[in-house]
Amino acid sequence: MKRVFIKMTVTFVILGLFIGPATMASVDVTKLAIIPFKVNADRDLTFLQNGIVDMLSSRLSRPGAVEVINRRTVSSVLETIIGEIDEKTAREIGIRLGADHVLFGSITAIGEAVSVDTRVVDVQGTDVARPFFIQVDTMGEVIPRINRLTGDINHQVFGLEMRADTTKPAPSSPPVAYRSHPEKLVPQQNQTAPTSVPPSSPFVVSGEKSAPGGGAFIQPVQPQAGVFWRSRTFNLHMNGLALGDVDGDGRNETVVITDHQIHIYRHEGGQFIKISETKKDRKRYLIGVDIADINANGRPEIFVTALGIQKSKVRSQVLESDGVTYDIVVNDSPWYYRVSTSPGKDPVLLGQEPRRKGPYKSAVYELEWNGTDYESNRQLVPAKKANALGCTVGDLRNDGGMTVAAFSASDTIQIFDDSGQLLNTSSDGYGGNMLSVNLPVTQPGSMGPIQYLPLRLIINDLNGDGQNELVVVKNKELSGKHLERFRKFTKAQIVGLSWDGAGIAEVWQTRELTGRVADYAVADLEGDGRQDLVLILVSKEGRIIATKPKANIIAYPLK
Repeated sequence: MKRVFIKMTVTFVILGLFIGPATMASVDVTKLAIIPFKVNADRDLTFLQNGIVDMLSSRLSRPGAVEVINRRTVSSVLETIIGEIDEKTAREIGIRLGADHVLFGSITAIGEAVSVDTRVVDVQGTDVARPFFIQVDTMGEVIPRINRLTGDINHQVFGLEMRADTTKPAPSSPPVAYRSHPEKLVPQQNQTAPTSVPPSSPFVVSGEKSAPGGGAFIQPVQPQAGVFWRSRTFNLHMNGLALGDVDGDGRNETVVITDHQIHIYRHEGGQFIKISETKKDRKRYLIGVDIADINANGRPEIFVTALGIQKSKVRSQVLESDGVTYDIVVNDSPWYYRVSTSPGKDPVLLGQEPRRKGPYKSAVYELEWNGTDYESNRQLVPAKKANALGCTVGDLRNDGGMTVAAFSASDTIQIFDDSGQLLNTSSDGYGGNMLSVNLPVTQPGSMGPIQYLPLRLIINDLNGDGQNELVVVKNKELSGKHLERFRKFTKAQIVGLSWDGAGIAEVWQTRELTGRVADYAVADLEGDGRQDLVLILVSKEGRIIATKPKANIIAYPLK
């Protein structure tokens, strides 16, 4: 019996040496599920999607510490999931997989730049998902940055030491500038060709058309930050935006208008957070928004240009916040509103009261507050020349005077002096809008004609050379804008136009973006004291039944 007891004891001890540690290790191992990233791009990036999942799986897996769940197992659960993956869905997936953490995110490519937005959810926890974000200027820089990303996740989520990054960038890779601005374009008299632009910049030097020479590239500031900032994708028909401190808390808000509603957001910690919204007004179709303190009471007004439900009559509104609610100051106004801002000048409220025959038939005025409403003060653009939504005023000629720039009905750009005299009309067309007004029916029983509205124009010094340019959108349309009721925009750019003494010429332009720019602004989005070029980029219109719109807010930091 003693021998039997001794043998059994030795056997249990030996089994304990093998089974015990394994059991303990299995208890300490954290299970991680990695969901393939959503891709937002104008080209097939499946190879990058798969490559990033493989890299994350291999680099986050640690024997005895972190176990990455097999991709096939994850895919079998994903087959039953409908819709996009959010934090709530990720937790549900994690529960079904028996995972402790779930990693998901998105890949966005705009031009050559790539951003990877990653979130890690603690399945059983209550804290919000931990965000991890990288942004690179070229595809070749993704791998080194993913290495750093996985090191951050291992350290911050799993409490593991960061592995040494042994990946070397390609010898030909240029120095990385992770937060670039539109380069400063200073005309060079002895320069015969535009300086080439490093791929770190989303902006391209064009050079002046009317004079020899081009532009000089100045190295961007803040190289540790990102090339651009992108919001999450919104399934909304975003028609316009404006930035300003509308609630008086010292920080800028971003006011976005959709077809029937006003949404107010704030940029906080890299996220775009909704802080307020108005009720949907189905009797009003919102087509323009601006922010400025025109009545001089210390609180900026929100000017919302709107049409009636038939899209033939102007029914604009002006709102103002007391810090809590947004009250209507003026209702059912007949004016098209546009606030014009430029460096060194006070904001100017432009207005136009349209005639029945169309939005371009009447004159454009400067408006002033009379104590109860906004009334015309002086005429800026003669009748039948422009629409207020496509007008701006400022020192475009850089002579200390006032110049008016305005879109024509055919999307060419007209330059007027302060007396309303036409100085120049561009030979090229710009702009390109999807918003339109219904004109009176000319033949009974037929569909009435429409008139497309102009986009915004801005006078500003985006490149920091001390000279103002006219900043304008150039949306590229398949039919060349020749079809009255069909428009499909595929590419977009922001272009800088400079006055050369006789006319306007392109001096810089952004790289092409896929989609359509619906509106844009120059303001401090992040509250860091630096101006940003902020725009609405529409990738899917969603105007066809059973389709959803897709739009993002994009921001380029400026010097």
